[in-house]
Amino acid sequence: MAGDILDEIIETCLSLEKKAGDIFRIFAGHAGNDEERCFWETVAGETRHHSDLLDRVREAGGAGVSSLVVYKPHETREELEMIGKSIDDYLEQYQAAPDPAAACLLGFRLQLYLLHPSFASLCRMMRDVTGEAMDANCYGAYLRRFIDGVAGCCPMTPEIELLGEALFRLWSESRQLAAQSHIDALTGVLTRAGFFRAISSFAHAAQRSGSTVAIMLIDIDYFKLISENYGHQTGDRLLQVVADTIVSHLRRSDIVGRFNGDEFIVYLSPVEPGALQEVAEKLRLSIAEASARLVSVTVSIGIAFGTLGAEVDKGVEDLVRRADECQMQAKYTGKNKVVMK
Repeated sequence: MAGDILDEIIETCLSLEKKAGDIFRIFAGHAGNDEERCFWETVAGETRHHSDLLDRVREAGGAGVSSLVVYKPHETREELEMIGKSIDDYLEQYQAAPDPAAACLLGFRLQLYLLHPSFASLCRMMRDVTGEAMDANCYGAYLRRFIDGVAGCCPMTPEIELLGEALFRLWSESRQLAAQSHIDALTGVLTRAGFFRAISSFAHAAQRSGSTVAIMLIDIDYFKLISENYGHQTGDRLLQVVADTIVSHLRRSDIVGRFNGDEFIVYLSPVEPGALQEVAEKLRLSIAEASARLVSVTVSIGIAFGTLGAEVDKGVEDLVRRADECQMQAKYTGKNKVVMK
């Protein structure tokens, strides 16, 4: 079951994080001077702090798992297991001949492993579960401190310097690529591809628990005409206003994406079908009110809800298809309304 796999991913990430902290403490024990010892103890302490946060996520149980977004969880679990085995092998090699250069190289390798996307997913959900954010800038500063600190622990050969710069560049570029592929640059919500990746683990969890889920499609009425009359900059600003209004009027657990040019999609779970109409009507009115400060627009909303069967992906596709049919009905019967089935 998907929920079980997500549990295992969290457990494995926690195990790897703790293992890294233990190895950094081993480096401290082998340090040749106080400066080296202090550096490795600091790195071990920071790693341990993050492990404690992951522990709290694990203890949160269902709340943590339901917030975790992992693309291809089966493959992710296998990758993490392979990383664990690699760490054990490299640690054995280090302990056979411990020296500062070997510690630095293994330290770089550990930091590389901890850049795995599953750790990034855990960091993104950390604030909701623990109340403490582990944002990108914070991690970037930590990584830079680590790279600079290694310089005081071993002779800085060109190879060691190159490894440090390559590690930092890999982190920076992977963060940028992730943002470009999953986040819509104009509105700040997920792209279409990012949306469907993000809801995968949520949908499997809902299928397992038998929860009712809903798909909401929101289309701006006469958007093309508005852009032609007021200019594309105004059209872009309207898209931002609509996206911000959708995000601010739904739960933090609901997932919002930009489906097409002027159309947004929302995944909601768990939901009470009886409350969906009211939620959508309030959202429709809020968008009209928020946009009036720029150019007053209305939206047509289609909603489909139900439980997901054994084939989760097909179940989601069916909900999207039904929501699209409802939205088309709303547009063809006068616009500025909500249709649900």
